[in-house]
Formats: sequence, C-alpha cells, structure tokens
Amino acid sequence: MSPPLKTRSAKVAHLPAGRPPRGVADARRQEREDELLRAAAMVLARRGVRSTSMDALADDMGIPKSVLYRYFGTREALLAAILGGFAAQMRALQSRPWRGLGRNLREVVALARANRSEFLLITRHCPADPEYRCYFEDLHTSIVERTDVLLKESSHALSDDATLRQLSSHATAGFLIDAVLWWVEQGDAARDDDFVAWTRRAMDTMYAGWQARPEMRPTRAPTDASGA
Repeated sequence: MSPPLKTRSAKVAHLPAGRPPRGVADARRQEREDELLRAAAMVLARRGVRSTSMDALADDMGIPKSVLYRYFGTREALLAAILGGFAAQMRALQSRPWRGLGRNLREVVALARANRSEFLLITRHCPADPEYRCYFEDLHTSIVERTDVLLKESSHALSDDATLRQLSSHATAGFLIDAVLWWVEQGDAARDDDFVAWTRRAMDTMYAGWQARPEMRPTRAPTDASGA
C-alpha cells in the first residue's frame, strides 16, 4: 500500500512491483487514483487550470506522464474527475436536511478545508474559465436554490415576491462563497467558530433588512440641520 500523500507536497509514491490478487488490485487502483487526483488538484490550484499541461502535472507530481494517461486517458477526464468529485460532495452536503446556518457553515468549511485545492479550483479558477465555469455555477446554484426555499418558508416580506427573493438568494450565495473562500485561504482553523459567528451576524443583518416594511424605509437621503 502506498504511503499517504504529504500535506504540502504534490509528489506521489511509486507502487511496488508484482501483481496482487484482484480484490487487492482493485482497492489499490482506487487508492492510487484518489492519490493522483489529490496531488493533481494541488498542482492545478497552484499553477492554474489553463496553464498546466499533463507534462507539467507529471513533473510536479514526480511521476511519468504515462501514469496519468493510464489512469485518466485525457487531461479533460482528469479535470472532470477532480472538479466533479468535489462538486458531488458539495451537492450531497447541500441536499441534507436543514439544521441551521451555523451547522451548515461548519460542514461547508470542514469540507472545503479537507479538499482545499479542489475548493480553490472551483471557487477561484473555474469562474473565469468558460469550459469549467459550470462547476462554479453548479455550486452557486445549489446555494441559491436552498436559500430561496428557506426564504419562502421563513420570510413574510419575500414569500410572495419571487423577484426580490431570487435577488436575496443570489446575494446570499455570492456572499457565502466569497466569505468561505477568504476564510479557507486566510483564516485560522482554530478560529472557525469565530468565522461562523461573524457570518451568522452578517446574515442576520441582511435578513433583518429584507424584512423591513417599505413604508418604514427612508425614501430620500437625510439632510443636515441647516436643511442644505
């Protein structure tokens, strides 16, 4: 069995020679494929999706290029396996029964930290890439759809206004993705509870603003005491 991949290295171990029993071989192949995907994601997140060839990937990973082609066939298939695998995990998380924003945020941050390179690829690199933007849009849409349902159920002000509810849902998705991305890149994991508390306060403030009755909101800018 190959040793685990080091956290800060994209190098992968070389498998021992010899043909193991079929069951062992299948498990070993899956383990090897997962290791290759994780290492490739680390390289791509550092170098960029478009600017990284199979030669560059193999060189950074310390393996022959033929290994990547043997496991994945093409560069496109390799990228689809990396991005699609993480996107599927995120969809599964968003499909769980709602247990509150705090619990959901902790689960999202934990998943993003455990798959940091894959998360950075989807949230930082994919939005600017026409071919792979769909993976970012899938993530964004999953948050928009869940938020829309929650607002329809909980907000009297937005329940009957689909347009403003969609606006609020898109604003929420953009805010949460940007906040989690910044925190995963810059924040201390030991302070994840602080991040969750900060995000909940920010969302509470936005939600409270969306509930304000129109007649109670100012319709003109305030003037100073002189009336100027």
